[in-house]
Amino acid sequence: MNNHHQPSPPAGEPRMEERPPSPPPSFTVFPKTENNGFLGKHRMAAAISHLQNQIIFLQEELDQLETLGESSIVCKELISSVESIPDPLLPLSRGTTDISWDRWFRGGQNVRKRWI
Repeated sequence: MNNHHQPSPPAGEPRMEERPPSPPPSFTVFPKTENNGFLGKHRMAAAISHLQNQIIFLQEELDQLETLGESSIVCKELISSVESIPDPLLPLSRGTTDISWDRWFRGGQNVRKRWI
């Protein structure tokens, strides 16, 4: 004879069979109150306000772009001004100033390559 039986719960608590099933762990149930409705409306209003601010910002950028000249003209002017000023770090002569340095960039003249 099996003497294993479950102890009865204290008075006022439902038995295991009588408890409603709990929701899955990834699903949280919030009680429906007036505050949740207010917070939902507030969040929605904040999101709409944020989107309106982004629209205003983008509209201002578009207005600024319309007043600028064409980018190709600006780029051509920039390139011509940069090309007209010599670079202080580059030598003015077109040829090599030191022939011994030039051999490192040309490579070996022999068919066989030498490794140092």
